[in-house]
Amino acid sequence: MLARIVLVCLLVGCAVAQGVKNENLRWKINGARRMAYSFDPRYPQQARQTVMRGIERWNQVLGDCLPLKPRKANDRDYINVYNGGGCSSMIGKVGGGQALSLAVNGCVYRGVVIHEFLHAAGLIHTQKRPDRDNYITMHWGNIVDSWKSQFTKESSRNIGNYSAYDIYSIMHYSNTHPSWSINNRPGFTAKQKKADYRKIGYGDDFAKSDVQAIRRMYRCPERKFTTDVNNNNRNNNNNRDGNKDRKPIACSNE
Repeated sequence: MLARIVLVCLLVGCAVAQGVKNENLRWKINGARRMAYSFDPRYPQQARQTVMRGIERWNQVLGDCLPLKPRKANDRDYINVYNGGGCSSMIGKVGGGQALSLAVNGCVYRGVVIHEFLHAAGLIHTQKRPDRDNYITMHWGNIVDSWKSQFTKESSRNIGNYSAYDIYSIMHYSNTHPSWSINNRPGFTAKQKKADYRKIGYGDDFAKSDVQAIRRMYRCPERKFTTDVNNNNRNNNNNRDGNKDRKPIACSNE
């Protein structure tokens, strides 16, 4: 999937760091700001219920700006959710039916759902921003070689800088992860004093910066945003379908 994202970037151009600057990669369907989605017919019903909780939260927060709605018969461009090999999405609207993988084993968490749909809307990982060295110190020797591209700092040539760097953004990776940390050593440390590593990369809801970035990208009015604290408290004890563990977010690296 990572290779597909790179190929799309080469063909149509991807914005770097925070979000898409290329207007062609932003969502409009039949002239209206809207994202359409569908489920692969083989996607399990129980997993759909959790995905729908993420979509419902999206529409609570961004429904007036960039609503996420079921695909209509005449929607040429849409997101197709399927049970792939991990958690992954294209960056922005690339046209036609674009795949968004939410593997039943490991990706069906509300925070992961929101994260991947934010990719589809046009945001990329916070730790790839060109200004990230002001906020984190990288420890490249602690990251598996095949995953280093997920941390490679992007050029500022095409950056869309829509909100300030936020280490608690739902688009930021945690500083360790079973997939890419060598011996569970940190891939980065925060320059922010008293940073809470329990919260970095473990988001279950939008951060204010994520909402601000989408609203500015899509030229929507600013709205007051409040984190869904009650849901976060529930999910600390019961994150998904009765599972108590809360896993750090990471896109698949295929």
